[in-house]
Formats: sequence, C-alpha cells, structure tokens
Amino acid sequence: MSQLPLISVIVPVYNVEGYLDACVTSITSQSYPNLEIILIDDGSTDHSGDMCDSLALRDSRIRVLHKPNGGLSDARNHGIDRAQGSFIVFVDSDDTITPNAISTLYSLATEYNADIAMATFNNHCACRGRIISLSGLEAAKRMLYQTDMDSSACNKLYRINLFSRHRFTKGIYYEDMDFVINLLPEIKKVVWTDRSLYNYAMRQASITGNFSLKRLDVLDVTDRIIANAAAHYPYLLPAARDRSLSASFNMFVLLCRNGYANSPHALRCWRNIKALRLSSLFNPHVRLKNKLGILASLPGRRFLQCVAAIFGSSAS
Repeated sequence: MSQLPLISVIVPVYNVEGYLDACVTSITSQSYPNLEIILIDDGSTDHSGDMCDSLALRDSRIRVLHKPNGGLSDARNHGIDRAQGSFIVFVDSDDTITPNAISTLYSLATEYNADIAMATFNNHCACRGRIISLSGLEAAKRMLYQTDMDSSACNKLYRINLFSRHRFTKGIYYEDMDFVINLLPEIKKVVWTDRSLYNYAMRQASITGNFSLKRLDVLDVTDRIIANAAAHYPYLLPAARDRSLSASFNMFVLLCRNGYANSPHALRCWRNIKALRLSSLFNPHVRLKNKLGILASLPGRRFLQCVAAIFGSSAS
C-alpha cells in the first residue's frame, strides 16, 4: 500500500458549514489511503474556515489553505498550484464521494494507461458495469452531444502533468465545461465507467440552482469551444455547434420564464438558434430534446416563447 502514488484531492470551501463534514468524511474514508486532502477556504464568512482547521486536526492528510474570496475557479487553481500528488481529484464541498471512488478511478487510469479516468453522477445512467476507453477527442464529442459523459470537473481523476498548461478560467460560470472540453482534445486516452461514484447535491444557493444573468456565461463558453474547434479540431465542430444550440435553447427558456423575453440576451439566443438549428436537425448524433426544441422554434420566436412559458427548463 505504501507504494501507491499520492493523489491530491482539492476541495474548494465557501460557506458550506452544513455540508462540509459529510464531504470531508467521505474523502477521509476512502479505501485508497495515500491522499493529500487540500481544503481551500475561499474567504468563507460562516464557520467553514474554522471547520476546515478542526477537520485537519482529525486527519494528518488534510492541509488547509485560507485565502481571500476569489471564486470556485480561483480556489481550484490555488489548490492545483500547491498539489504534490501524481494525480488530482476535485470534490465540491457540498458533495460526497462513494467509499471506493478514488481507488476505482485510479485502477482504471493505471489499467488503461489513461490520462483521465471518469465516472458518473448519482446514477445518471443505468449502471451495467460498462468501461469505455477512447481518445480525448472522442470523449469531448460525446460530452458536447450530452450523451453519457458529462463535462463536470468533478467525478474524474487527472494525471498531474495535464495541468502544466491548463487552469480554470476565473470569474465565469460553467468553468467546468470551459476547462474540460478545451483540455480533452489534447489527451491521448480517456477511460470512462458508468459506475456512479460521485453524489452531487443540488443546493438552492448553488450557482446553477438559481437563475441570474451570469448564467449567460454559458453562451460565451460555447462560443469559445466553437472557435477552438474551428481552428484546431474540425472533427468537433458539429458537436460544438449542437452544444451551443442546446445552451441557447435553455437560456432562451430561462430568460422568458424570468422576465427577460424581450431582452437583448433573449435576442442573442434566438439568433444562435436560427443559425444553428438546421445543421443539428439532420445530425443523427443530436439528442431528441434538442430536435424537439428545433421543431418548436420553426414557427418563430413568439411560438417558442409560448413553449418556454408552458414547459420551462432547469439546466443547460
């Protein structure tokens, strides 16, 4: 056991005093023993910072870093810069992981000689023990089409060398998609299992739990993904355009349901929808939800606004 490589678990912490103990306990209870657990107190204004210090007294593998508030991306980057492990795992401080999560991901990464090992959230798909080894480019394609692989930074194990050139973009929402999708095409091999190893907790106060205009950052993120694909990875362009279409549909619906139906933001979404819908309509990889959205958009913007008012949407 002593020969197992060190794995760094990075946990950004901000005002999660009601969740932090369960999160950290799920990490310290891992069957994989050789961990450094980096708790980054990102300027918490509740008791989370003090809790981090108390938790560190219980387990010598825990390191606590206190810093001024800079947001999730800044906290993760802070942890990456100080990580000493051969691999990195990200866990959000209001979530938990299953007891064998890290050992499973490590075993997959070593068995398949993969740069990233990935699992699923809370049984998001039927677990049949599937394991798929594929290129990073193909993994990015599947994530963009939103099939069985997700673009969260969590529920994944990364080799440390992947961070020599990559960091999370500060100050934006959807920083996970921005980071993961732009990282993957450079990677030779990814391994994925449909086992659910990560328990995601949707809090009312979480970034994606409430609507704000900051959620429109997803449009900028998908625009950048399209530009990167066009410049470097043409294979990804149809998938990148479909992901942008999906984001535009969802933001259009949320804008309509929150009093912004006639705003410039809704107009931007509508222009994206009109520009991208036909290429996705006849693309066999596009999921049914997007194709139904395309059909609902064909009668025009007003009709789509009515559909938005009736059915709504909760995610992008």
